[in-house]
Amino acid sequence: MNELLSYVARWLHIASAITLLGGMIFAAAAWLPAMNSVSESQRQQVSDAIASRFRPWFILAMAGLLGSGFYNYLAKKGMPPAYHMLFGMKFLLALHVFAVGVLALRRNNAKRSRQTTGVVISGLIIVAISAWLRHMSLDALVSK
Repeated sequence: MNELLSYVARWLHIASAITLLGGMIFAAAAWLPAMNSVSESQRQQVSDAIASRFRPWFILAMAGLLGSGFYNYLAKKGMPPAYHMLFGMKFLLALHVFAVGVLALRRNNAKRSRQTTGVVISGLIIVAISAWLRHMSLDALVSK
C-alpha cells in the first residue's frame, strides 16, 4: 500500500507541475504574444476570458503540488543536509510561482505578460532543482 501511495503522490506531483508550468509556458510563448494581433478593445476582454478559464486549473495544480510535495518530502528519510537546503530553495521558489501566478491570472491585469514570464523562469529553475534532488535521493538509496 505504501508503494502505491508513493507512486500516486509522485504521479500527482508531476501531473500538477506539467499543468501549472505548461499552462504558463503556453501563456508566455503563445497566448500573450498573440494578444498583440487583437484589437485594443478586445485584448483585455479576451485575455481575461482565457485567464479565468485557466485559473481553476492553476489553483488545482497548486493544491496538488503542495499536497504531494509534502508527502514526497516526508516520505524521504536520511537525506543529506544539502538535500534539505535545495528543497528549501525549491519551496521558496514554488511560493513565488504560486503567488505571482495567482496575480497574473486576475482580471484587468496590465502586468500579466511580465508576471507570467517570471513564473516561467522560476518554474524552470524549480525543475532543474528537482532533477538534482532526484539525483541526490537516488544516490542516498544506492549508498545505504
